[in-house]
Amino acid sequence: MASRFDGQLRWLHKVRLYPTCAQERALVAMLRATRELYNALLMQRRDAWTTRRVSVPSRDQYAQLTELREAEPRFACVYRECEDAVLHRLDLGFAAFFRRLKRGETPGYPRFKRAARWNQLEFSHGNRALKFDTLQGRVRIPGAGAVRLRKGRTVPEFGRAFLVTKNGRWYAVFEAHRAPSPLPTTGCRVGIDRGIRVLAALSDGTTIENLRSGSRRRAVVERHQRSLDTATRKDAAGHVLNRRDPVRVAASRRLSRAKEREANARRDWLHKASGEIVGRYDRIALEALNLRGMARSTRGTTEKPGTNVAQKAGLNRSILDAGFGMLASLIREKAAYAARMVIEVNARYTSQTCAACGRVCKESRKGPRFVCVRCGHAADADVNAAQVILLRAESPPKRAPGTARGRQHGAA
Repeated sequence: MASRFDGQLRWLHKVRLYPTCAQERALVAMLRATRELYNALLMQRRDAWTTRRVSVPSRDQYAQLTELREAEPRFACVYRECEDAVLHRLDLGFAAFFRRLKRGETPGYPRFKRAARWNQLEFSHGNRALKFDTLQGRVRIPGAGAVRLRKGRTVPEFGRAFLVTKNGRWYAVFEAHRAPSPLPTTGCRVGIDRGIRVLAALSDGTTIENLRSGSRRRAVVERHQRSLDTATRKDAAGHVLNRRDPVRVAASRRLSRAKEREANARRDWLHKASGEIVGRYDRIALEALNLRGMARSTRGTTEKPGTNVAQKAGLNRSILDAGFGMLASLIREKAAYAARMVIEVNARYTSQTCAACGRVCKESRKGPRFVCVRCGHAADADVNAAQVILLRAESPPKRAPGTARGRQHGAA
């Protein structure tokens, strides 16, 4: 993952850890302590406001952390920066709450964290806390000792660091910076239309297959889901009786691992596709898609139920399974590192616009084929849309106030 930071690119390097049983118990104890600390800090702020209408500033809670470490040995065993990061995380949660409240959105008050939703330790100055050995075969973690890690690419100099647990596995994530490394120019440019029939259609006629990782692994995921349902005991109201039942925990972990393999296969495919695109083209044009709106449910309410709910749910699954958003993000990240240009254009009517004459007409789209009703231009519908996207990126329309919609999109 990459993003801009002070003229450089910020990269997250993820490395698999192999802690011993004793080291894993120490890491789990640190996770439990930081989660309890977060919940206690949140409760203090909430109770102070509901009972006395007083806001507890973070500097007061920061001072109380020092007193807590002196009084409670289990909190003193946790690296202080991890506890400071917990307080900072709570501040970010309240800042987001007030920001959404000011905008008139659904605010979402910070919630207490249960164990299943607390899975990382943050080291604000990871380069001071986490130390590698000479060969980077082990990393020394405060409170856990030297933990063996998977040897792969050399981790460069880094700043922040995180320890993350997922499905019973531990990972270290290091935030590093590096300058862009421009690729040789190719003189080629491309427009990309993302879809379900094919993952991406390029304006030069090339298509990239949609892996459909979720559809291929649906039978495995459903089998593990049935096993979890069988192992889960519920009361008359539908509440789970024992979440820590070993049989249920094992079934839940198998289901999580199956979904993780599905996501890993999708991510690997998108990495390869985005790398190929960035390596071949200097200028890349993408649609500016509103993915949240595209995947919104049409279920409606009890008073106003939606229509074609099952069909729309299937379409939403296909959209999310394809990974439109992740493909665009990876293209932007790799393009920033390779000094390529990425342009986003208006996505409206790209599938109904003729790339040859610019006529906008929905009758021209006939399933997977596009046949213009004006000039007779015939092509694959997705490839035609990609060519329209490229044309819009190269000659963006100059729209004045009150300009007709057809003229905005190149209609004659």
